[in-house]
Amino acid sequence: MFASIARAVLAHRRFASFVLIAVVAVSTAFAVRVQADFSAEKFFGGADSEAAQLAEFKERWGSDAAWMLFVARATQDDLLRDGPFDVLAAAEQTLRDHPLAAQVVGLPSSPMLFGAEPGVVELASVAERRELDAPDDWRARVLTHPLAVPRMLSVDGRVAAIAVELAVDADDISQVRPAVLALRDALAPLDGQAGVQLQAAGIPAVRTDFFGVIFEDQMLTVPLICVVVIGLLFGLFRRVHGVLAPGLAAAIPTAVVFGLMGAAGEPIGILNQSYVTLLPAIAVADAIHLVSRFHEELRARLAPGMAPTDEQRHEALVAAVSAIGMACLMTSSTTGIGFFSLQLAEMPILRSFGLYAALGIFAAYGTVLLVIPLMLSRVRGAPPARRADGRLDRWLAATAELGIRHSGPVLLGAIAVAVLAGLAARHVVVDNTLTGLLADGHPTTEVNRLVDDELGGILDLQIVLRGEPGSLKDPRSLRAMAALQGELTSWPAIRTTSSVATWASAVQRAVAGEPGLPDTVAGVAQRLLLVEGSGALSSLVDDVDYDDGRIEVRTRDDGGNAFVGLAARVREAMHRHLDPVGLTSFLSGTPVVAYQGINRVTEDLRASLLLAFGVITLLIGLQLRDLRLTLLCTVPNGLPLLLGYGLMGALGWRLDPTPAVVFTVALGIAVDDSIHLVVRYREERGRGLGRDAAIRQAVQGSGRAVTITSLVLAAGFGVNAVSSFPMMQLLAKLGAFLMAAAWVCDLLVLPALLRRFERP
Repeated sequence: MFASIARAVLAHRRFASFVLIAVVAVSTAFAVRVQADFSAEKFFGGADSEAAQLAEFKERWGSDAAWMLFVARATQDDLLRDGPFDVLAAAEQTLRDHPLAAQVVGLPSSPMLFGAEPGVVELASVAERRELDAPDDWRARVLTHPLAVPRMLSVDGRVAAIAVELAVDADDISQVRPAVLALRDALAPLDGQAGVQLQAAGIPAVRTDFFGVIFEDQMLTVPLICVVVIGLLFGLFRRVHGVLAPGLAAAIPTAVVFGLMGAAGEPIGILNQSYVTLLPAIAVADAIHLVSRFHEELRARLAPGMAPTDEQRHEALVAAVSAIGMACLMTSSTTGIGFFSLQLAEMPILRSFGLYAALGIFAAYGTVLLVIPLMLSRVRGAPPARRADGRLDRWLAATAELGIRHSGPVLLGAIAVAVLAGLAARHVVVDNTLTGLLADGHPTTEVNRLVDDELGGILDLQIVLRGEPGSLKDPRSLRAMAALQGELTSWPAIRTTSSVATWASAVQRAVAGEPGLPDTVAGVAQRLLLVEGSGALSSLVDDVDYDDGRIEVRTRDDGGNAFVGLAARVREAMHRHLDPVGLTSFLSGTPVVAYQGINRVTEDLRASLLLAFGVITLLIGLQLRDLRLTLLCTVPNGLPLLLGYGLMGALGWRLDPTPAVVFTVALGIAVDDSIHLVVRYREERGRGLGRDAAIRQAVQGSGRAVTITSLVLAAGFGVNAVSSFPMMQLLAKLGAFLMAAAWVCDLLVLPALLRRFERP
């Protein structure tokens, strides 16, 4: 069958070329339509309860993801002095006047309660009160005001935050990034005046810098990867077609997948962006095996120093495709169906990821069968000479002999390493940080930490409240809310809370000179009259019916696990305090959805990887129809994953979607290479060779392609070590290690297994 396919391609090269060009053109036309969607909701889909509650919260209160901060930091004195405060006020006004700022909340214009004595209370902004009080008195009042510190002002007065709601779709990075950059530019003339530094903070700032720097990063790493891979391919094959053929075989299926995504309206997200790495890595492996086998077949047909004829090239191509086609079909079907098994995953994003990855794998197989014969049929020169005493061949021969002659020690060593890796793997933690996308030392990372340490915290939890009309003005409800907030603020991770109870308590303290709340609804209503017209309450409660409100909780970003655990504790406290007074409540907010989503995706991907491994093993068994060989294949396929997981545990690397995807790539490569070796081993046994001779010939014949594939991919991953992103640096280290581990397992452990358990 595969010989017929090769002959058909060679007999109709023009038509095959036309089909190839048409596929690339159509795919490119649709690929340009692909949009980016890195929103938290994308992790869940419409059926998840947290996503539904977040949608409900956004419809009523607006998107909390649209809010960012501009942090003012005094480098000399504090911000409550004439010069620095004027700069702070000017920055707030500049933002307020900007068309991309929907709302602005800053210290100078924020309404505060001031009173000289009990019973005499005035609601005025900080800036207005500054004109009435003596400077030292005003400064002392602001620094001790519970509505200002630490939500907007640090305890020492040196750091303040201006909150800005962006007037764009917060889920669309193509709108968020220009808006953040424009607001930064608007404040640039004020930065540094009177010793005040102005910096952007918050999740929109992180996303903006991430996508800005990653573009610059890719401008360096992508060309560098291309140079390294091209150099390695040319150095190993020493022919131009040895570079172009694998390159096209890797690029075309990637274009096809993004074309399918564009046609279906599937956006690029945090997980499927890995197709750019995953699909070329798997496609290039089969291409390298086919090119290597073509050279081998062509050399067998040539006399020394002779150039090949067209007939010899075609014969070599047909023989190579016939020999490698089945192995490539096995690798593509096992890997593709393994990805397709992700349709059983819980998370919609994983089901989509598995579907398009599987389509990409099958497109890669078709591309290899089409592109390689088309290109290699036009090769005019002789294949590169292969000397038996060449360095790589000597290494391959030595590796095969080591696995054959010392199979026992090799396998015992593999078992020992696997046990150690398993022990270390127990320490792997699934975690991530929303503000940790950027490297330590990045200005936005540092200013976010400043907000966590000195101000109200970078993340939010939203407690949404429901009750009967007037219930959120009832003293019992307000006391329950105040008690809940008091408990929450006693926790180290929570920086500040705010609700209608905060204001009712503040007014009572200012009017009566004592803490607490009024005893009657009428008393509460009278107190809240002082602030109802200021707009301070409308963002926290329906100040007409008082049946709908929220408690805003600000917290540090200590990572996904800490945040999810904190959210669970908050839910318990909510129900303990609010249920007895008849208030219904739920916890929402973009960080709740994002953190829970990312962790669930990672855990689901880890579980799905095990499922894919099982499905792949089953498919290998069905195709090989040899239980012993199937079981032997599971070791070099699974051991690299265990070793990589153990490395993560030993070095304290966290498991998030990025390394989880790298494990998927490693599984695909390990499976591909082990299948090629086993198929070659069976081919040599079919020719009458004994076990040991067949192992040697398989390693010598297919080991070169296995080595080239591993070296190229390890180098491709390793180049990302120069990236400025922690996630890309981890990708480089883990990816290179997994490729090396897969190479060792395929060329050393697999021969030892064959020597120990196969018949002579």
